[in-house]
Amino acid sequence: MPQQEEHLRDYFQLIRKHGFTLCLTILLVLGTALIISLRLPKTYAASTLILLVQPSATYSLPSANLFQNVLSGGADRREMETISTRFSTESMLNTAIENLEENGHSDAAVLLPPVGKLKRVVRAQVDPDSDYINISVELTEAEGGERNAALLVNQLAKDMQMLRRGNEETKLRKLMEFLENKRREIEAEIDKDLADLLQFVRDNGSAETWVPTLTNLLERLARVRENLEINQQQLYATNAHITYLKEQLQNLPKQTPLSETTSHNPIWLFQQEKLFNLESQRVADAKKVGTTSSDLEGLDAQIAEIQKKNEETSPLTTTVTSGASAHYTYIQNQLITFVPDLSRYENAAERLKQEQDTLETELAKLIEQIPENQIILTQKGAKIQKTNAMAEEIAKRSLEAEILYAESKMPTSRNQIGGIEIVDRATPRKIPVSPQLRFILVIAGITGLILGVTVVLFIQYFDRTVANLKT
Repeated sequence: MPQQEEHLRDYFQLIRKHGFTLCLTILLVLGTALIISLRLPKTYAASTLILLVQPSATYSLPSANLFQNVLSGGADRREMETISTRFSTESMLNTAIENLEENGHSDAAVLLPPVGKLKRVVRAQVDPDSDYINISVELTEAEGGERNAALLVNQLAKDMQMLRRGNEETKLRKLMEFLENKRREIEAEIDKDLADLLQFVRDNGSAETWVPTLTNLLERLARVRENLEINQQQLYATNAHITYLKEQLQNLPKQTPLSETTSHNPIWLFQQEKLFNLESQRVADAKKVGTTSSDLEGLDAQIAEIQKKNEETSPLTTTVTSGASAHYTYIQNQLITFVPDLSRYENAAERLKQEQDTLETELAKLIEQIPENQIILTQKGAKIQKTNAMAEEIAKRSLEAEILYAESKMPTSRNQIGGIEIVDRATPRKIPVSPQLRFILVIAGITGLILGVTVVLFIQYFDRTVANLKT
């Protein structure tokens, strides 16, 4: 059998047909919800608005952002989330309850629910567009209602201020101690580095001494080389001149005639005298009586012999007076003068060569050491500069920490402690936040309507099924 098409008016007729059932269902649901709502305990809420602020004293300091974010001044998202989560921790709630009892609200602390339930009812919401955190607590009438809620939320805000202040002071004290110790270490390191640098400069010199030393060595080496070249030239010239003088001496005679005298030869004169005596004796013997011819012949033989010798002997003789040659003596004197000069030039050349070798060795050693020493000196100077820069930065940080510590001790005009300002304190309000009667009735009415329609549809379905079975 084909299914009949249903129209909207059929549903309206069905509702009109079973209107009593529908209304009864709605009234029953509304009545039940009303009774339950009236029997539910009333819950009251209280909220406090706090603001995370930045210390104004750190604005002008170069490293203020570090202390603002780490210590207490800077309010970043992570820190705000940490603070909001801290409000619902068990230790924070227990501290708040204990402080309430110490402040004379022991009657209120007795009515508070257990900490496990308080962790669920305490809410801290971070405003994403600002630095505000809203702390709220909901308590029932049996738990103290609006009064206890306001006391608890205000105590939580105050405890967070004191906790932050204590943590801030502790961090600042530890930071100042750390910075002071670090400053002493750096000062000791600077003193040690300066001592090492001074000792290095004493042992190896510095750029201020290397340049003059190098310049002096180069100038001395240039002078020595110039003197050595001049000495070599003089030595060569002296050797050449001595060689020339020796050649001249070999070609010159040592003696030269000074005067020449011509006179009778003494031998000839002696022979002439002897011949005269013999001739005189022969004449005399020839006149003598009794002289034999043999005696005369002997004399004649002697006379002939002497005459013969006289013919062979020159009657004149020349006497030559010789002496040392002036030219030879002059050249010899020059040789005597130049030989010591030659020794002097040779000794000077040897001395200049030794001095040149010494200067070249010192220059090579200095040139070899300067790059390495310069690198070491630069590294030591850079290390000292970095250490000094670190010391300056630590001094700035120490000053910042002292300023922040002094600021944390100073009273502020606003209700600000530990970088937290209570903008709006919680006050008891008589208006309960639950149960919300109107909302419950609206939900109950909608639920009753849906339930009534469902019941009507089931009744209509069963009626049709029974009718179909009968036919």
